[in-house]
Amino acid sequence: MVIIELIVILIVSVTISNVISHFIPDVPISLFQIAIGLVLSLIFGVFIQVDSHWFMLLFVAPLLYNDAWRFPKHELWELRGPILGNAIVLVLLTTLVGGFFIHLLMPQFPKSVALALAAVVSPTDPVAVQAIARRVKLPSNVLHIVSGESLINDASGLVSFNTAIKATVAGTFLLSGAIGNFFWMTVVGLTVGLVLGTLLNWLNDVFDRVGLNDVVFHTVTTLLAPFLIYWAAEDLLHSSGVIAVVAGAILTKVLSDQHVDARSPEVAVTAVRTWEIFVYLLNGVIFVLLGIELPPAVSAVVQSTQMHTGRAIFYGIVVWFIVFIIRVIWAYGNQSILYVKNRDIKPSFKTAVTSGLTGVRGAVTMAAVMTVPTVISDGSAFPQRDLLVFIAAVVVIVSLLVATIMLPIVTKERSAHDFTQPEMSDSEVTTNETSKPEMTESQARIFAIQVGIQTLREQQREENRAIIYELITRKQRTIVRIKRQLIGDKTGYKSVDDSELRLIALKAQRDRLQQLLVNEDISPLTFSSQSRRLERLENLINADKYYHFSSQWLWVLIRRGFRSVRVWLSDETSEKIRNETSLAVRETSKSAIKALSVHMEQHNGDTVTNRVERQHAYNLIVSYRYRIENEKHEDTQQQREIDDKLRMDLELKALNAQRETIQNLYEQGRITRQAGINIRQFINFSETSALAGKDES
Repeated sequence: MVIIELIVILIVSVTISNVISHFIPDVPISLFQIAIGLVLSLIFGVFIQVDSHWFMLLFVAPLLYNDAWRFPKHELWELRGPILGNAIVLVLLTTLVGGFFIHLLMPQFPKSVALALAAVVSPTDPVAVQAIARRVKLPSNVLHIVSGESLINDASGLVSFNTAIKATVAGTFLLSGAIGNFFWMTVVGLTVGLVLGTLLNWLNDVFDRVGLNDVVFHTVTTLLAPFLIYWAAEDLLHSSGVIAVVAGAILTKVLSDQHVDARSPEVAVTAVRTWEIFVYLLNGVIFVLLGIELPPAVSAVVQSTQMHTGRAIFYGIVVWFIVFIIRVIWAYGNQSILYVKNRDIKPSFKTAVTSGLTGVRGAVTMAAVMTVPTVISDGSAFPQRDLLVFIAAVVVIVSLLVATIMLPIVTKERSAHDFTQPEMSDSEVTTNETSKPEMTESQARIFAIQVGIQTLREQQREENRAIIYELITRKQRTIVRIKRQLIGDKTGYKSVDDSELRLIALKAQRDRLQQLLVNEDISPLTFSSQSRRLERLENLINADKYYHFSSQWLWVLIRRGFRSVRVWLSDETSEKIRNETSLAVRETSKSAIKALSVHMEQHNGDTVTNRVERQHAYNLIVSYRYRIENEKHEDTQQQREIDDKLRMDLELKALNAQRETIQNLYEQGRITRQAGINIRQFINFSETSALAGKDES
């Protein structure tokens, strides 16, 4: 029960951090997750004893597998020189040089522990970089190199880290032994990854040939792959499970791409989306655990007679600065070498600093440092373990904070990257986008939805009118949501307030409701209920909360409960109340439509404001027509089945029209290739949702 409760707490914490990050997008979500972990530890007293072996297996293995699987092969091969240089040479340089300076800075650290600290803070975290780069425009090559090197420097950094940790545990550190151990772990780990990657892919092919192409089965086997590869490399052959996982993932990706036509698209999409959720939770849980682990580490540092907390924080900042300077010098040196070969590319200190700032440390660093054992082979405590964990945590936090603050200042440009899809290479961008597109992605999405609405209008018949109005109303709400996002993003979109139109419609509904009561068409109970509904709508309009999240749904449920009790206690029958309510909805909606039509006839014009106002009025009229048709519609099991088929057919026609529109916009050069990909993917998901659960025989 304790483990289950802990899992629930961690998942809820990650979810809360996502909600907070939605409202404060400029701050990396990992900082919120650390803060939530601190709250859990300091206020609620949550404490977790991390087992190093299980932690590496459950967190590091799947994270690295996912990173290696998702990185585009084209960029990985195109930038193989800089990526391998950063991922291997720079990591070893950081480990040796950084470890030397760390030992000078903190003599209480044995040399092997200093090397372990330098090694564990050498891997970069592309997830954190991309979260920051959403706000700023990073050079494409810098972003690709950081993403590419993270796949390999995680492996090289962790192998170096594990080598130093094992030397510390053994109590001896010989350079020759460390190098031999390094190569054994690397070569054997690489072999295990390639062999098991090939074996798993072969098994999937066999299952496909015998007809075992179940989506759930394939997804589960994909999720199990990193755990099996890591376990085989670490426990059976005592090699690097990290390198094995990365090698196995890359090989599996290459082999699976060769058989993409033979695999079910549903299998591929389901596996990708499942991995996205799984990895998101793992990343979040790691940083929450970091926040939980910090107070005990701080407490241990405070209680130490050899180290003050302020000095420990200072040491953490200095360690980050050492790693940062090494990375900047390395980046500038690479530029200088390229300048010797190509005089057109001049070294830029700004680019070198940008490269240094993108070296943000994150989940892998914290996952690894938490695996440091508490005791060594002779039974004594691991030297300076708490200080090691604390300084690594400070380096992670400082790298996130400095990158968040400094990258916008250094680049001085807003982000032009789209992280919903893998990045395109520069050659692809220049080939397809020689001129600046005239429509943004949001504008193209709105235009395509409007085409879909027009397609639905053309399909309107007497028998499908209610369904047509329902679908049009949904698409109009999507357009409004996109426009409100444009306002929030400050992209120049200006909204025309439609509260005046809503109040006009509301007044007409009130007048008609009063008339129905006077004519005794409805009872006082129905009048009271509908009046309160209109009053709530007016409050939402005046408070400008019509499209915002609120707690109104809770009050609606409570009021409906009280209303049911009142109906039960009154002399009125439920059937009579339902009929009166339906009549009131239909009649008040008709009055609202008439009032809006009269208003627009009196304010007819050809200005931009009038055109937008007419569009808002039309949207409101459609929503009221939908309410009328919905009340008139027969609600039986047979009719619902007919409606479901009509709804699916109409939705597919509208989505096909949207897909064709996006293709035409791209062919005309009015949108970018990436925008077209993103919108078509959204349309495909909508189509999948419309077809979900439908079994047409």
